[in-house]
Amino acid sequence: MPAKNSLFDSLKPNARLLFESCAVLKNRVVAELAEDSPILPDAEKLAEASGLFMENLEVWFSEVNDAAALKASRHDAKNQLNKILLPIQFIGIEEDAEHFSEVISAVESAAETCLKLINQSGRDATAAADVEAAQKPEFAPTVAPDEIRPLSRPNDEHRPGKLLVADDDPENRELMARLLEPYGHKLSFAEDGEEALEKIRADDYDAVLLDIQMPRKDGFEVLESLHESGHLRQTPVIVVTGLQDESDAVRCIEIGAEDFLSRPIRPALLMARLNASLEKKRLRQKVFEQHFTPELARELARNPDPMKMKARNAQVTVLFCDIRKFSTISERLGPEQTIGWLSGVMGEFSTSVIENGGVLVDYTGDELLALWGAPNEDPDHAEKACNAALEIAGKLEELNEKWCPIVKAETAIGIGVNTGQALVGNIGTHRKFKYGPLGTTVNLASRVQGATKYLRTPLLVTGNTREHLSWGFNTRRLCRVRVNNIREPVELFEIAPPGGSGEHWENLRDEYEAALDHFEKCQFRRASAILGDVLVKFPDDGPSLQLMSRVVDAMLRGQEGKTEEFDPIWELEGK
Repeated sequence: MPAKNSLFDSLKPNARLLFESCAVLKNRVVAELAEDSPILPDAEKLAEASGLFMENLEVWFSEVNDAAALKASRHDAKNQLNKILLPIQFIGIEEDAEHFSEVISAVESAAETCLKLINQSGRDATAAADVEAAQKPEFAPTVAPDEIRPLSRPNDEHRPGKLLVADDDPENRELMARLLEPYGHKLSFAEDGEEALEKIRADDYDAVLLDIQMPRKDGFEVLESLHESGHLRQTPVIVVTGLQDESDAVRCIEIGAEDFLSRPIRPALLMARLNASLEKKRLRQKVFEQHFTPELARELARNPDPMKMKARNAQVTVLFCDIRKFSTISERLGPEQTIGWLSGVMGEFSTSVIENGGVLVDYTGDELLALWGAPNEDPDHAEKACNAALEIAGKLEELNEKWCPIVKAETAIGIGVNTGQALVGNIGTHRKFKYGPLGTTVNLASRVQGATKYLRTPLLVTGNTREHLSWGFNTRRLCRVRVNNIREPVELFEIAPPGGSGEHWENLRDEYEAALDHFEKCQFRRASAILGDVLVKFPDDGPSLQLMSRVVDAMLRGQEGKTEEFDPIWELEGK
Protein backbone atom coordinates (compact mmCIF):
# COMPACT_ATOMS: atom_id res chain seq x y z
CA MET A 1 0.00 0.00 0.00
CA PRO A 2 1.36 3.45 -0.81
CA ALA A 3 2.12 5.60 2.23
CA LYS A 4 -0.14 8.49 3.09
CA ASN A 5 1.51 11.77 2.15
CA SER A 6 1.81 14.25 5.01
CA LEU A 7 2.11 16.99 2.37
CA PHE A 8 -1.56 16.43 1.60
CA ASP A 9 -2.47 16.88 5.24
CA SER A 10 -0.52 20.16 5.42
CA LEU A 11 -1.87 21.49 2.16
CA LYS A 12 -5.51 20.71 2.78
CA PRO A 13 -6.26 23.42 5.42
CA ASN A 14 -4.25 25.99 3.49
CA ALA A 15 -6.11 25.15 0.30
CA ARG A 16 -9.39 25.49 2.21
CA LEU A 17 -8.30 28.91 3.48
CA LEU A 18 -7.26 29.90 -0.05
CA PHE A 19 -10.65 28.89 -1.40
CA GLU A 20 -12.49 30.75 1.37
CA SER A 21 -10.39 33.88 0.89
CA CYS A 22 -11.09 33.89 -2.86
CA ALA A 23 -14.79 33.37 -2.18
CA VAL A 24 -14.82 36.31 0.24
CA LEU A 25 -13.09 38.48 -2.35
CA LYS A 26 -15.53 37.49 -5.06
CA ASN A 27 -18.59 38.12 -2.86
CA ARG A 28 -17.35 41.53 -1.74
CA VAL A 29 -16.51 42.59 -5.28
CA VAL A 30 -19.96 41.52 -6.50
CA ALA A 31 -21.63 43.37 -3.64
CA GLU A 32 -19.56 46.56 -3.66
CA LEU A 33 -18.53 47.22 -7.27
CA ALA A 34 -20.38 47.82 -10.51
CA GLU A 35 -20.96 44.96 -12.92
CA ASP A 36 -18.47 46.40 -15.41
CA SER A 37 -15.64 46.59 -12.88
CA PRO A 38 -12.42 45.08 -14.31
CA ILE A 39 -11.89 43.36 -10.96
CA LEU A 40 -15.02 41.20 -11.19
CA PRO A 41 -13.87 38.78 -13.97
CA ASP A 42 -10.60 38.15 -12.12
CA ALA A 43 -12.38 37.65 -8.78
CA GLU A 44 -14.66 35.05 -10.41
CA LYS A 45 -11.67 33.28 -11.99
CA LEU A 46 -9.87 33.23 -8.64
CA ALA A 47 -12.84 31.57 -6.95
CA GLU A 48 -12.97 28.94 -9.71
CA ALA A 49 -9.19 28.36 -9.75
CA SER A 50 -8.96 28.02 -5.97
CA GLY A 51 -11.85 25.53 -6.01
CA LEU A 52 -10.07 23.41 -8.60
CA PHE A 53 -6.86 23.57 -6.58
CA MET A 54 -8.65 22.28 -3.48
CA GLU A 55 -10.54 19.58 -5.40
CA ASN A 56 -7.40 18.21 -7.04
CA LEU A 57 -5.29 18.00 -3.89
CA GLU A 58 -6.37 14.42 -3.21
CA VAL A 59 -5.54 13.38 -6.78
CA TRP A 60 -2.15 15.08 -6.61
CA PHE A 61 -0.94 14.37 -3.10
CA SER A 62 -3.15 11.97 -1.12
CA GLU A 63 -0.74 9.08 -1.69
CA VAL A 64 2.97 8.93 -2.52
CA ASN A 65 3.56 6.47 -5.35
CA ASP A 66 7.00 7.35 -6.71
CA ALA A 67 9.29 10.33 -7.34
CA ALA A 68 8.13 10.79 -10.94
CA ALA A 69 4.47 10.91 -9.91
CA LEU A 70 5.21 13.42 -7.15
CA LYS A 71 7.17 15.55 -9.61
CA ALA A 72 4.25 15.60 -12.05
CA SER A 73 1.83 16.45 -9.24
CA ARG A 74 3.96 19.32 -8.03
CA HIS A 75 4.08 20.63 -11.62
CA ASP A 76 0.27 20.53 -11.94
CA ALA A 77 -0.30 22.08 -8.51
CA LYS A 78 2.12 24.95 -9.16
CA ASN A 79 0.53 25.50 -12.55
CA GLN A 80 -2.84 25.89 -10.82
CA LEU A 81 -1.38 28.26 -8.23
CA ASN A 82 -0.08 30.36 -11.13
CA LYS A 83 -3.73 30.93 -12.08
CA ILE A 84 -4.29 32.41 -8.63
CA LEU A 85 -1.15 34.34 -7.80
CA LEU A 86 -0.92 36.17 -11.15
CA PRO A 87 -4.58 37.29 -11.36
CA ILE A 88 -4.49 38.52 -7.76
CA GLN A 89 -1.66 40.84 -8.84
CA PHE A 90 -3.73 42.03 -11.79
CA ILE A 91 -6.46 42.91 -9.27
CA GLY A 92 -3.93 44.64 -7.05
CA ILE A 93 -3.06 47.32 -9.62
CA GLU A 94 -6.69 48.34 -10.22
CA GLU A 95 -7.94 51.61 -8.71
CA ASP A 96 -10.57 49.92 -6.50
CA ALA A 97 -8.13 47.34 -5.12
CA GLU A 98 -7.38 49.38 -1.99
CA HIS A 99 -10.90 48.63 -0.69
CA PHE A 100 -10.03 44.93 -0.60
CA SER A 101 -6.40 45.08 0.51
CA GLU A 102 -6.92 42.83 3.56
CA VAL A 103 -8.59 40.00 1.69
CA ILE A 104 -6.16 40.35 -1.24
CA SER A 105 -3.31 39.89 1.24
CA ALA A 106 -5.09 36.86 2.66
CA VAL A 107 -5.36 35.26 -0.81
CA GLU A 108 -1.68 35.94 -1.50
CA SER A 109 -0.66 34.60 1.91
CA ALA A 110 -2.62 31.36 1.62
CA ALA A 111 -1.38 30.76 -1.94
CA GLU A 112 2.22 31.47 -0.91
CA THR A 113 1.94 29.05 2.00
CA CYS A 114 0.69 26.32 -0.35
CA LEU A 115 3.55 27.10 -2.69
CA LYS A 116 6.11 26.87 0.12
CA LEU A 117 4.82 23.47 1.13
CA ILE A 118 4.95 22.19 -2.45
CA ASN A 119 8.43 23.59 -3.01
CA GLN A 120 9.64 22.08 0.24
CA SER A 121 8.38 18.69 -0.86
CA GLY A 122 10.36 19.12 -4.05
CA ARG A 123 13.60 19.82 -2.20
CA ASP A 124 13.18 16.81 0.06
CA ALA A 125 10.18 14.62 -0.63
CA THR A 126 10.92 12.40 2.36
CA ALA A 127 11.28 15.13 4.98
CA ALA A 128 7.84 14.62 6.49
CA ALA A 129 8.77 16.34 9.70
CA ASP A 130 9.78 19.51 7.86
CA VAL A 131 6.53 19.50 5.92
CA GLU A 132 4.43 19.09 9.04
CA ALA A 133 6.31 21.96 10.67
CA ALA A 134 5.49 24.31 7.82
CA GLN A 135 3.54 27.43 8.50
CA LYS A 136 -0.09 26.92 9.67
CA PRO A 137 -2.89 28.86 7.98
CA GLU A 138 -4.03 32.20 9.31
CA PHE A 139 -6.40 34.76 7.85
CA ALA A 140 -3.63 37.34 7.62
CA PRO A 141 -0.48 37.94 5.55
CA THR A 142 2.21 35.49 6.59
CA VAL A 143 4.76 36.21 3.87
CA ALA A 144 7.39 38.89 4.36
CA PRO A 145 6.36 42.11 2.55
CA ASP A 146 9.48 42.10 0.37
CA GLU A 147 8.92 38.51 -0.73
CA ILE A 148 6.08 39.43 -3.10
CA ARG A 149 6.91 42.40 -5.31
CA PRO A 150 3.65 43.93 -6.58
CA LEU A 151 2.97 44.10 -10.26
CA SER A 152 3.83 47.55 -11.61
CA ARG A 153 2.20 49.41 -14.44
CA PRO A 154 4.12 49.74 -17.73
CA ASN A 155 6.42 52.72 -18.19
CA ASP A 156 8.83 54.06 -20.79
CA GLU A 157 11.73 52.05 -19.37
CA HIS A 158 10.29 48.86 -20.83
CA ARG A 159 11.24 48.43 -24.48
CA PRO A 160 8.94 46.03 -26.34
CA GLY A 161 9.96 42.92 -28.22
CA LYS A 162 8.47 40.30 -30.50
CA LEU A 163 7.85 37.24 -28.33
CA LEU A 164 6.66 33.66 -28.78
CA VAL A 165 4.84 32.02 -25.86
CA ALA A 166 4.84 28.22 -26.10
CA ASP A 167 2.41 26.66 -23.61
CA ASP A 168 -0.31 24.04 -24.02
CA ASP A 169 -2.52 25.56 -21.29
CA PRO A 170 -4.88 28.21 -22.75
CA GLU A 171 -5.28 29.93 -19.36
CA ASN A 172 -1.51 30.27 -19.02
CA ARG A 173 -1.32 31.76 -22.51
CA GLU A 174 -4.06 34.24 -21.60
CA LEU A 175 -2.26 35.22 -18.39
CA MET A 176 0.99 35.77 -20.30
CA ALA A 177 -0.83 37.99 -22.77
CA ARG A 178 -2.37 40.04 -19.97
CA LEU A 179 1.00 40.40 -18.30
CA LEU A 180 3.14 41.24 -21.34
CA GLU A 181 0.97 43.03 -23.89
CA PRO A 182 0.49 46.19 -21.77
CA TYR A 183 4.28 46.63 -21.98
CA GLY A 184 4.07 46.78 -25.77
CA HIS A 185 5.32 43.28 -26.45
CA LYS A 186 3.91 41.65 -29.59
CA LEU A 187 2.98 38.05 -28.81
CA SER A 188 2.54 34.93 -30.86
CA PHE A 189 1.46 31.63 -29.32
CA ALA A 190 2.19 27.94 -29.80
CA GLU A 191 0.12 25.18 -28.18
CA ASP A 192 2.74 22.44 -28.40
CA GLY A 193 6.44 21.91 -29.02
CA GLU A 194 6.13 21.07 -32.70
CA GLU A 195 4.14 24.24 -33.42
CA ALA A 196 6.70 26.26 -31.46
CA LEU A 197 9.54 24.94 -33.64
CA GLU A 198 7.59 25.64 -36.83
CA LYS A 199 6.95 29.25 -35.79
CA ILE A 200 10.54 29.88 -34.72
CA ARG A 201 11.81 28.52 -38.06
CA ALA A 202 9.33 30.64 -40.01
CA ASP A 203 9.73 33.94 -38.17
CA ASP A 204 12.20 35.99 -36.13
CA TYR A 205 11.50 36.45 -32.43
CA ASP A 206 13.33 38.57 -29.90
CA ALA A 207 12.70 35.96 -27.19
CA VAL A 208 10.78 32.74 -26.54
CA LEU A 209 8.93 31.86 -23.31
CA LEU A 210 8.84 28.07 -23.24
CA ASP A 211 6.91 25.58 -21.11
CA ILE A 212 8.42 22.13 -20.57
CA GLN A 213 5.49 19.73 -20.35
CA MET A 214 3.77 20.03 -23.73
CA PRO A 215 2.34 17.55 -26.27
CA ARG A 216 4.08 16.35 -29.46
CA LYS A 217 7.46 17.73 -28.32
CA ASP A 218 8.26 18.78 -24.77
CA GLY A 219 10.36 21.82 -23.89
CA PHE A 220 13.57 19.80 -23.61
CA GLU A 221 13.11 18.49 -27.15
CA VAL A 222 12.38 22.01 -28.41
CA LEU A 223 15.57 23.30 -26.80
CA GLU A 224 17.59 20.44 -28.31
CA SER A 225 16.23 21.19 -31.78
CA LEU A 226 16.93 24.93 -31.41
CA HIS A 227 20.45 24.14 -30.22
CA GLU A 228 21.13 21.94 -33.25
CA SER A 229 19.72 24.50 -35.69
CA GLY A 230 21.71 27.37 -34.18
CA HIS A 231 18.67 29.42 -33.18
CA LEU A 232 19.75 29.53 -29.53
CA ARG A 233 22.77 31.62 -30.53
CA GLN A 234 20.54 34.56 -31.41
CA THR A 235 17.11 33.90 -29.84
CA PRO A 236 17.04 33.82 -26.03
CA VAL A 237 14.73 31.19 -24.56
CA ILE A 238 13.37 31.63 -21.04
CA VAL A 239 11.88 28.43 -19.66
CA VAL A 240 8.69 29.13 -17.66
CA THR A 241 7.38 25.91 -16.14
CA GLY A 242 5.73 24.30 -13.15
CA LEU A 243 8.79 22.06 -12.78
CA GLN A 244 10.95 22.88 -9.82
CA ASP A 245 13.83 20.37 -9.64
CA GLU A 246 17.31 21.77 -9.88
CA SER A 247 18.19 19.02 -12.33
CA ASP A 248 15.54 20.31 -14.75
CA ALA A 249 16.94 23.84 -14.54
CA VAL A 250 20.50 22.58 -15.03
CA ARG A 251 19.47 20.54 -18.05
CA CYS A 252 17.73 23.52 -19.68
CA ILE A 253 20.65 25.86 -19.07
CA GLU A 254 23.16 23.29 -20.33
CA ILE A 255 21.22 22.90 -23.57
CA GLY A 256 21.28 26.66 -24.05
CA ALA A 257 18.26 28.25 -22.36
CA GLU A 258 18.84 31.83 -21.28
CA ASP A 259 17.01 31.36 -17.98
CA PHE A 260 14.73 29.03 -15.99
CA LEU A 261 11.74 30.29 -14.00
CA SER A 262 9.43 28.06 -12.00
CA ARG A 263 5.74 28.79 -11.71
CA PRO A 264 3.89 30.52 -10.20
CA ILE A 265 5.21 33.46 -12.17
CA ARG A 266 6.70 36.37 -10.25
CA PRO A 267 5.90 39.23 -12.66
CA ALA A 268 8.73 41.45 -11.42
CA LEU A 269 11.25 38.61 -11.78
CA LEU A 270 9.97 37.55 -15.19
CA MET A 271 10.05 41.12 -16.48
CA ALA A 272 13.58 41.61 -15.13
CA ARG A 273 14.84 38.43 -16.80
CA LEU A 274 13.00 39.18 -20.04
CA ASN A 275 14.27 42.77 -20.18
CA ALA A 276 17.82 41.56 -19.52
CA SER A 277 17.56 39.05 -22.37
CA LEU A 278 16.13 41.65 -24.75
CA GLU A 279 18.82 44.13 -23.77
CA LYS A 280 21.56 41.62 -24.58
CA LYS A 281 20.04 41.19 -28.00
CA ARG A 282 19.80 44.96 -28.47
CA LEU A 283 23.48 45.29 -27.60
CA ARG A 284 24.29 42.75 -30.33
CA GLN A 285 22.11 44.75 -32.70
CA LYS A 286 23.96 47.96 -31.79
CA VAL A 287 27.20 46.35 -32.98
CA PHE A 288 25.61 45.81 -36.39
CA GLU A 289 23.95 49.24 -36.36
CA GLN A 290 27.42 50.80 -36.40
CA HIS A 291 27.75 49.50 -39.96
CA PHE A 292 24.35 48.57 -41.42
CA THR A 293 20.88 49.98 -41.93
CA PRO A 294 18.54 49.46 -38.94
CA GLU A 295 16.57 46.84 -40.88
CA LEU A 296 19.66 44.83 -41.79
CA ALA A 297 21.09 45.26 -38.28
CA ARG A 298 17.93 43.72 -36.80
CA GLU A 299 18.08 40.89 -39.32
CA LEU A 300 21.71 40.11 -38.53
CA ALA A 301 21.17 40.37 -34.77
CA ARG A 302 18.26 37.92 -34.96
CA ASN A 303 19.85 35.67 -37.55
CA PRO A 304 23.59 36.26 -37.98
CA ASP A 305 23.90 34.19 -41.13
CA PRO A 306 27.58 33.16 -41.28
CA MET A 307 27.41 33.03 -45.08
CA LYS A 308 26.67 36.77 -45.14
CA MET A 309 29.62 37.50 -42.90
CA LYS A 310 32.03 35.11 -44.61
CA ALA A 311 34.48 36.75 -47.03
CA ARG A 312 33.27 36.41 -50.63
CA ASN A 313 33.62 38.13 -53.98
CA ALA A 314 30.81 40.50 -54.82
CA GLN A 315 29.98 43.31 -57.21
CA VAL A 316 29.91 46.42 -55.02
CA THR A 317 30.18 50.18 -55.06
CA VAL A 318 32.63 51.84 -52.68
CA LEU A 319 32.62 55.46 -51.51
CA PHE A 320 35.41 57.42 -49.84
CA CYS A 321 34.68 60.85 -48.37
CA ASP A 322 37.52 63.01 -47.07
CA ILE A 323 37.39 66.33 -45.21
CA ARG A 324 39.78 68.82 -46.79
CA LYS A 325 42.45 70.73 -44.78
CA PHE A 326 41.58 68.73 -41.70
CA SER A 327 45.09 68.81 -40.20
CA THR A 328 45.38 72.59 -40.53
CA ILE A 329 41.95 73.22 -39.05
CA SER A 330 42.32 70.69 -36.20
CA GLU A 331 45.68 72.15 -35.20
CA ARG A 332 44.06 75.56 -34.83
CA LEU A 333 40.93 74.29 -33.06
CA GLY A 334 42.51 71.99 -30.51
CA PRO A 335 41.30 68.45 -29.58
CA GLU A 336 37.98 69.28 -27.90
CA GLN A 337 36.54 71.50 -30.63
CA THR A 338 37.99 69.26 -33.35
CA ILE A 339 36.13 66.25 -31.97
CA GLY A 340 32.89 68.21 -31.78
CA TRP A 341 33.24 69.46 -35.35
CA LEU A 342 34.32 66.08 -36.75
CA SER A 343 31.56 64.25 -34.90
CA GLY A 344 28.90 66.66 -36.09
CA VAL A 345 30.01 66.55 -39.73
CA MET A 346 30.69 62.83 -39.91
CA GLY A 347 27.41 62.12 -38.14
CA GLU A 348 25.50 63.86 -40.92
CA PHE A 349 27.52 62.09 -43.61
CA SER A 350 26.95 58.71 -41.91
CA THR A 351 23.20 59.34 -41.82
CA SER A 352 23.24 59.86 -45.59
CA VAL A 353 25.05 56.55 -46.05
CA ILE A 354 22.71 54.55 -43.81
CA GLU A 355 19.51 56.15 -45.10
CA ASN A 356 20.56 55.31 -48.67
CA GLY A 357 21.04 51.64 -47.78
CA GLY A 358 24.82 51.65 -47.40
CA VAL A 359 27.20 49.87 -45.05
CA LEU A 360 29.19 52.27 -42.90
CA VAL A 361 32.54 50.47 -42.97
CA ASP A 362 34.94 52.74 -41.11
CA TYR A 363 36.23 56.15 -40.15
CA THR A 364 39.95 56.74 -40.55
CA GLY A 365 40.58 60.12 -39.02
CA ASP A 366 38.95 62.61 -41.37
CA GLU A 367 37.87 60.03 -43.95
CA LEU A 368 34.72 57.92 -44.22
CA LEU A 369 34.48 54.59 -46.08
CA ALA A 370 31.12 53.18 -47.14
CA LEU A 371 29.92 50.21 -49.19
CA TRP A 372 26.86 49.18 -51.21
CA GLY A 373 25.99 45.76 -52.67
CA ALA A 374 26.85 43.58 -49.67
CA PRO A 375 26.13 41.72 -47.45
CA ASN A 376 22.75 41.66 -49.23
CA GLU A 377 22.84 41.79 -53.01
CA ASP A 378 21.41 45.01 -54.42
CA PRO A 379 21.12 45.69 -58.17
CA ASP A 380 20.92 49.43 -57.45
CA HIS A 381 24.11 49.63 -55.38
CA ALA A 382 25.81 52.20 -57.67
CA GLU A 383 22.79 54.49 -57.81
CA LYS A 384 22.33 54.38 -54.04
CA ALA A 385 25.99 55.18 -53.50
CA CYS A 386 25.77 58.17 -55.85
CA ASN A 387 22.57 59.37 -54.21
CA ALA A 388 24.37 59.26 -50.86
CA ALA A 389 27.33 61.15 -52.33
CA LEU A 390 25.07 63.86 -53.74
CA GLU A 391 23.21 64.09 -50.45
CA ILE A 392 26.48 64.50 -48.54
CA ALA A 393 27.57 67.25 -50.91
CA GLY A 394 24.17 68.89 -50.56
CA LYS A 395 24.55 69.10 -46.78
CA LEU A 396 27.68 71.25 -46.90
CA GLU A 397 25.86 74.58 -47.07
CA GLU A 398 23.84 73.86 -43.93
CA LEU A 399 26.86 72.39 -42.13
CA ASN A 400 28.94 75.46 -42.93
CA GLU A 401 26.26 77.75 -41.56
CA LYS A 402 26.54 75.86 -38.28
CA TRP A 403 30.29 75.28 -38.08
CA CYS A 404 31.92 78.22 -39.87
CA PRO A 405 31.58 80.55 -36.85
CA ILE A 406 33.35 77.91 -34.73
CA VAL A 407 35.85 76.46 -37.20
CA LYS A 408 36.61 79.82 -38.86
CA ALA A 409 36.80 78.00 -42.19
CA GLU A 410 34.46 76.28 -44.61
CA THR A 411 34.12 72.51 -44.42
CA ALA A 412 35.13 71.16 -47.83
CA ILE A 413 35.15 67.54 -48.96
CA GLY A 414 36.31 65.20 -51.67
CA ILE A 415 34.26 62.12 -52.60
CA GLY A 416 35.40 59.25 -54.79
CA VAL A 417 33.05 56.47 -55.93
CA ASN A 418 34.00 53.28 -57.76
CA THR A 419 32.18 50.08 -58.74
CA GLY A 420 33.65 46.63 -59.26
CA GLN A 421 34.48 43.25 -57.79
CA ALA A 422 35.76 43.18 -54.19
CA LEU A 423 36.30 40.66 -51.44
CA VAL A 424 33.68 41.53 -48.80
CA GLY A 425 33.15 40.11 -45.32
CA ASN A 426 34.27 40.53 -41.74
CA ILE A 427 37.67 42.18 -42.16
CA GLY A 428 38.04 42.68 -38.39
CA THR A 429 39.30 40.17 -35.84
CA HIS A 430 37.76 37.80 -33.32
CA ARG A 431 37.92 40.69 -30.84
CA LYS A 432 36.35 43.41 -33.01
CA PHE A 433 33.80 42.98 -35.77
CA LYS A 434 34.21 45.12 -38.88
CA TYR A 435 32.41 44.39 -42.11
CA GLY A 436 33.96 45.78 -45.26
CA PRO A 437 35.60 45.34 -48.70
CA LEU A 438 39.14 44.59 -49.81
CA GLY A 439 40.80 44.75 -53.23
CA THR A 440 41.63 46.96 -56.19
CA THR A 441 38.09 48.32 -56.39
CA VAL A 442 38.55 49.80 -52.93
CA ASN A 443 42.02 51.15 -53.64
CA LEU A 444 40.82 52.80 -56.84
CA ALA A 445 37.90 54.48 -55.04
CA SER A 446 40.40 55.93 -52.58
CA ARG A 447 42.62 57.22 -55.40
CA VAL A 448 39.61 58.74 -57.15
CA GLN A 449 38.78 60.60 -53.95
CA GLY A 450 42.34 61.93 -54.04
CA ALA A 451 41.88 63.00 -57.67
CA THR A 452 39.20 65.48 -56.60
CA LYS A 453 42.06 67.66 -55.28
CA TYR A 454 43.64 67.87 -58.75
CA LEU A 455 40.40 68.49 -60.59
CA ARG A 456 39.13 70.85 -57.92
CA THR A 457 35.68 69.30 -57.77
CA PRO A 458 34.08 67.69 -54.72
CA LEU A 459 32.69 64.52 -56.31
CA LEU A 460 34.10 62.06 -58.86
CA VAL A 461 32.88 58.66 -60.04
CA THR A 462 34.62 56.16 -62.27
CA GLY A 463 33.43 54.94 -65.64
CA ASN A 464 32.59 51.60 -64.01
CA THR A 465 30.16 53.37 -61.68
CA ARG A 466 28.67 55.50 -64.45
CA GLU A 467 27.85 52.36 -66.45
CA HIS A 468 25.57 51.26 -63.61
CA LEU A 469 23.67 54.55 -63.38
CA SER A 470 20.27 55.18 -64.89
CA TRP A 471 19.38 58.08 -67.20
CA GLY A 472 18.33 60.13 -64.16
CA PHE A 473 21.97 60.98 -63.32
CA ASN A 474 23.54 63.85 -65.24
CA THR A 475 27.29 63.34 -65.65
CA ARG A 476 30.24 65.13 -67.23
CA ARG A 477 33.24 63.22 -68.57
CA LEU A 478 36.33 64.94 -67.18
CA CYS A 479 39.43 62.96 -68.19
CA ARG A 480 41.28 59.67 -68.19
CA VAL A 481 43.86 59.27 -65.45
CA ARG A 482 46.39 56.77 -64.21
CA VAL A 483 46.67 56.70 -60.42
CA ASN A 484 49.36 55.47 -58.07
CA ASN A 485 49.89 51.70 -57.89
CA ILE A 486 47.07 50.91 -60.35
CA ARG A 487 48.27 50.20 -63.87
CA GLU A 488 45.03 50.44 -65.85
CA PRO A 489 43.83 54.00 -66.61
CA VAL A 490 40.41 55.02 -65.38
CA GLU A 491 37.87 57.42 -66.81
CA LEU A 492 36.51 59.99 -64.37
CA PHE A 493 33.11 61.62 -64.38
CA GLU A 494 31.50 64.39 -62.39
CA ILE A 495 27.86 64.10 -61.31
CA ALA A 496 25.73 67.20 -61.46
CA PRO A 497 25.38 68.66 -57.96
CA PRO A 498 21.93 68.81 -56.32
CA GLY A 499 19.93 71.56 -57.96
CA GLY A 500 22.74 72.22 -60.44
CA SER A 501 21.75 70.07 -63.41
CA GLY A 502 19.81 72.73 -65.28
CA GLU A 503 20.54 74.42 -68.61
CA HIS A 504 23.68 76.20 -67.42
CA TRP A 505 25.24 72.98 -66.18
CA GLU A 506 24.31 71.14 -69.38
CA ASN A 507 25.95 73.92 -71.45
CA LEU A 508 29.07 73.59 -69.31
CA ARG A 509 29.07 69.83 -69.79
CA ASP A 510 28.61 69.97 -73.55
CA GLU A 511 31.28 72.62 -74.14
CA TYR A 512 33.76 71.01 -71.76
CA GLU A 513 33.34 67.55 -73.31
CA ALA A 514 33.83 69.07 -76.77
CA ALA A 515 37.06 70.70 -75.58
CA LEU A 516 38.18 67.42 -74.01
CA ASP A 517 37.52 65.57 -77.25
CA HIS A 518 39.70 68.06 -79.18
CA PHE A 519 42.42 67.79 -76.53
CA GLU A 520 42.55 64.00 -76.78
CA LYS A 521 42.88 64.33 -80.60
CA CYS A 522 45.81 66.74 -80.24
CA GLN A 523 43.67 69.63 -81.52
CA PHE A 524 44.85 71.98 -78.78
CA ARG A 525 43.99 75.30 -80.45
CA ARG A 526 40.34 74.28 -80.84
CA ALA A 527 40.29 72.98 -77.29
CA SER A 528 41.81 76.23 -76.05
CA ALA A 529 39.27 78.37 -77.90
CA ILE A 530 36.33 76.43 -76.43
CA LEU A 531 37.79 76.47 -72.93
CA GLY A 532 38.38 80.21 -73.18
CA ASP A 533 34.66 80.73 -73.75
CA VAL A 534 33.82 78.25 -70.96
CA LEU A 535 35.99 80.05 -68.43
CA VAL A 536 34.43 83.39 -69.28
CA LYS A 537 31.04 81.95 -68.34
CA PHE A 538 32.27 79.61 -65.57
CA PRO A 539 35.48 81.16 -64.21
CA ASP A 540 35.57 78.97 -61.10
CA ASP A 541 35.08 75.62 -62.81
CA GLY A 542 37.98 73.53 -61.53
CA PRO A 543 38.03 70.86 -64.27
CA SER A 544 38.02 73.52 -67.01
CA LEU A 545 40.92 75.36 -65.38
CA GLN A 546 42.85 72.12 -65.07
CA LEU A 547 42.16 71.08 -68.65
CA MET A 548 43.20 74.53 -69.91
CA SER A 549 46.47 74.11 -68.02
CA ARG A 550 47.10 70.79 -69.72
CA VAL A 551 46.20 72.26 -73.12
CA VAL A 552 48.62 75.16 -72.68
CA ASP A 553 51.36 72.79 -71.52
CA ALA A 554 50.89 70.58 -74.60
CA MET A 555 50.96 73.63 -76.88
CA LEU A 556 54.19 74.84 -75.28
CA ARG A 557 55.70 71.43 -75.93
CA GLY A 558 54.80 71.73 -79.61
CA GLN A 559 52.59 68.64 -79.63
CA GLU A 560 49.80 70.08 -81.78
CA GLY A 561 48.62 67.32 -84.15
CA LYS A 562 51.37 64.87 -83.09
CA THR A 563 49.09 62.07 -82.00
CA GLU A 564 51.88 59.48 -82.04
CA GLU A 565 53.84 61.48 -79.43
CA PHE A 566 50.98 62.63 -77.24
CA ASP A 567 49.39 60.59 -74.41
CA PRO A 568 46.06 62.11 -73.28
CA ILE A 569 46.06 59.99 -70.10
CA TRP A 570 46.87 62.13 -67.10
CA GLU A 571 49.45 60.65 -64.73
CA LEU A 572 48.48 61.82 -61.26
CA GLU A 573 51.54 62.49 -59.15
CA GLY A 574 50.19 61.58 -55.73
CA LYS A 575 47.22 60.08 -53.94
